[in-house]
Amino acid sequence: MSERASRRQALAGVGAGTLGAAIALTAPAAAEAAAPSVRGTWVIVPKSSRGPSTFRALSAFAAGGVFVTTGSDEAGTGLGEWSQNGAAGFAFTYLNFHFDTAGKPANTVKVRAAGTFHGSKLTGHATLTELDPSGRPVGGSARFTFTGKRLTVEAP
Repeated sequence: MSERASRRQALAGVGAGTLGAAIALTAPAAAEAAAPSVRGTWVIVPKSSRGPSTFRALSAFAAGGVFVTTGSDEAGTGLGEWSQNGAAGFAFTYLNFHFDTAGKPANTVKVRAAGTFHGSKLTGHATLTELDPSGRPVGGSARFTFTGKRLTVEAP
C-alpha cells in the first residue's frame, strides 16, 4: 500500500509541476498582451523640412518583431524588424526593393526609425538611404519626421 501511495504522490507531484510550468509559461504572454504596445497597424504621414509629404503609408508592427509597410506613392512592400524600447518607445529598420521597367533590381530603400506611441497616436523620426543594386549608398540620406494614427476595427 505504501508503494501505491508513493506512486500516487509522484504522479500528483508531476501533475502539479506540469500545471505550474504551464502557468509560468503563459503568465508572461498574458502580461505582455495587457501591456501597451505599438503592435498593430498604423496610418503614417511623413514630414520633411519642406513640409508634409504627399503620401501616406500603412505600417504594421507584428508579434515577434516583424515590420511590414507599404506607401501610397509607389509600388512595393517594405519588410523589416522592429523592437520596443521602454514602455512607449519603438525602433524599426526595413528594406524596400525597387525594380526597373524590365523587372531588374534598380535600387533598395533602407529606412531606420525610432519614435514613441501613446494610445492611438505615434510620432518619430527616420533616416532614408537609397542603395544601388550592389548595396552601396547612392547620394546622401534623407531625414524626416512622421506622425501616425492607429488603424482601428470598424463595424461593417
